[in-house]
Formats: sequence, C-alpha cells, structure tokens
Amino acid sequence: MLKAIPFVLAVGAAFGQAPPAATEKPASAASTAPPEVDAALRARVTRFFQLEVEGKFSKALDLVAVDTKDLFIGSSKPTYRSFELKSIEYYDNNTKAEVMMLVTRLLPIEGFMGHPLPTKMTSRWKVENGQWCYFVDPEKDMPATPFGRLGMPGSRLPTGGAPGQPPAAILPTVKPPSRQMLLTTNKTEVKIKTSGPSSERVLINNPSRVALGLTVSDPKIAGLTVKLDKLTMKPGEKAVLSIESAGKDPLPKKPILVVVRVRQTNQVIPITVTFAN
Repeated sequence: MLKAIPFVLAVGAAFGQAPPAATEKPASAASTAPPEVDAALRARVTRFFQLEVEGKFSKALDLVAVDTKDLFIGSSKPTYRSFELKSIEYYDNNTKAEVMMLVTRLLPIEGFMGHPLPTKMTSRWKVENGQWCYFVDPEKDMPATPFGRLGMPGSRLPTGGAPGQPPAAILPTVKPPSRQMLLTTNKTEVKIKTSGPSSERVLINNPSRVALGLTVSDPKIAGLTVKLDKLTMKPGEKAVLSIESAGKDPLPKKPILVVVRVRQTNQVIPITVTFAN
C-alpha cells in the first residue's frame, strides 16, 4: 500500500522564501575573529552553498549540525544559481556566527519561473566537533502557527536594506500544497548490495488532478545510476525511480540521499539509499 509522504515535507516548500519576524543580533556579536577561525568558516560556507548550487544535497548534509539534519532532509531545497558571501557576525566567543549571503535563486512561483532573483539571506553556523556546521534556531528561523512552528529549515531573509531604502527582495508568500496535491511513494528507503549488480525501484504516485513535473538529484557516484522513467506525471499516473549499481565500482559506506522534487509545488521526496552485502 502506498503511504503518504509526511506533510512536513510539503511545508518545507517555504524554504527560504517567506521572511520570519526580524530578530535582534546576539548581544555578544563581533564583526571579526582570529584569521584561522574566519578562514575555516568561509571555507565551510563556500562548500555548503556550492553543493546547494550543484544540487548535491546528500553531501551538503555532512556540513549540517546534528540537531538540524532531520529538518534539512525533510525540507524542499531552494534552487540557487550563484552565491556570494557578504559579511559575517561572530558571537559566543567565536563559536557561532551569522553569515550574510547574496544568492540568485529560482522560485517555483507563477510569474517568476525561469527568472533568477538576487536575494540577501542570513544563515546560522556553529562549531560542532571542531567544525563549522550550518544550523537552524527553530525559535528564530521558523514562523509560528496555531499548530506549532512550521516552515523552512533554514535561512531567514532580511525585510529591508539601509534606512530609507526598499527591501533587498520582496518575495511572495508560498503556500504549501494541499494534501490533494501531495505525491505518494511505496517506500522512502532502499538498500543496494555492494557485491555484484543490484537495483531497487521506488514507485511514485500522482493522486492529484493536474500534471506535475519531477526532477531528481544525481549523487554522481561511480557505478550508481539514478533515473526517473518519466519527468512529467499525468493525473493518476505513476513514475518509477530506479537506483542501480553495476557492481563494478566501490560504493559508499555511509547512506546517501536521493531527492525527488515536484516542480510546481516544490514538494520534496527524500529517498535514503544504504549499501551493504
């Protein structure tokens, strides 16, 4: 029997698109840090956003703090085209930081399709096990609703620029898709054998009354093929996600994440792939 993808995945469609309430900077914030600390953070931020641009979200997960990994996996991901690190504010004795970025991104909103928009955004970072990691503060980064705090696991967008200047980017609020628009799948985890050829298939169902387009992230692992048999699903139609190993190349020891995304609704379907004999 098909099981519905948890609704939180749909709520993640608001990832980085609707600015939550403005928050004050930490009282202990400082604009500078020792050169080695600053260089380490800049390197991690650059790698994280480059992986986001390339759509390599399973690798980006390695740069996410433990308390934010589930939120990151369960969110829809923004479509960045480019990024630029603008400024850093350090606090808590240089163990946490707020990083201001300028990104160009595609928004799954009618009227904005195909037109990358430059947007200023702030991401949070903290030192975890000696490494800078991206993290989310639910109390500050996720908007409150009568059902608790929902929304994007990620960045908050500033609502304006310098005094007297217009906002850096005015973005429309993105409504999460209704339950009637949610795709379903028969499984969210597959296992691939590390010895010999191996393959798994995930069945994706479109119960809605409209045609929906799909994209899939390619983890780009030698010997591993990830593909959808169709990129457009008609109402009531099914698509098959195939994950195959030729059995000739060494496979990762750790699980990876394959992400199927619905273009119109930005719903994300994460498929965890584990490897074992």
